[in-house]
Amino acid sequence: PQVVVHEASSSWRSTLSDDVYLTLSRHYGPMEMERQELIFSFFVSEKAFAQFARQVVRTVLLPLRACDSRMWLPGLPQDITRLFDWLEDVVNLHTAIVHAVSAVTAIWQTGSIVQRLAGTLKGFIPRLEVYMPYLAKYDSVRDAIRWHAEQDHGEFGEYLRLKERDREEGHWSLDRLLQEPAERLRSYIDVFQVRCSSEARSCCSEIASETIRVDSARTPRPPRHPVAFVFYENRRARDGRGQGARRRI
Repeated sequence: PQVVVHEASSSWRSTLSDDVYLTLSRHYGPMEMERQELIFSFFVSEKAFAQFARQVVRTVLLPLRACDSRMWLPGLPQDITRLFDWLEDVVNLHTAIVHAVSAVTAIWQTGSIVQRLAGTLKGFIPRLEVYMPYLAKYDSVRDAIRWHAEQDHGEFGEYLRLKERDREEGHWSLDRLLQEPAERLRSYIDVFQVRCSSEARSCCSEIASETIRVDSARTPRPPRHPVAFVFYENRRARDGRGQGARRRI
């Protein structure tokens, strides 16, 4: 599967000399080389997401807070400011993921491969629960923000239109930032669900679908972790009875 990359980037292979790549390929084999490419694409994608998202938070959301405070300016719709809080939590989570994965992938600079990544990512699974309130209210609040940006003649509507007019080319709009986290979470299904048997794939998809489908009309129940499928073990493949095999991440 391909990771959605938000910026132009080279491949992992292109960062190595021919001699180093040939040595690694002979020692570890083609599947491991493909795995390194997948990790590289994931890292580049996470880094780009965090970079673009933080820029929107800095230029659009933070000016709406009181000076040196996390309190929002008076008069802002409460449902919108709550979504902004949750959105900022999501962005901070992905920024932390980038820092953690960066430390793991630093070994590439020595001409070696990343041996283990799952242990690093596993620590972030409980923190993915910050997505739950955001996903529950995303659709309705996004429509409200669009209304303010298009039809509200008050200060908030004028502010949103001003920020859109002043947005630099290549930077994300607020609306783009609002939709990206949900799309990114869905993309994890393809990123981590690698070479599963049909049995494992069915289970993984069921877990992911149940997590993403949130009833906005009621308070979300305690979730199964959004990327629990990352660490799903296909026991049939592991003990040789199944047809599929899960690649070590």
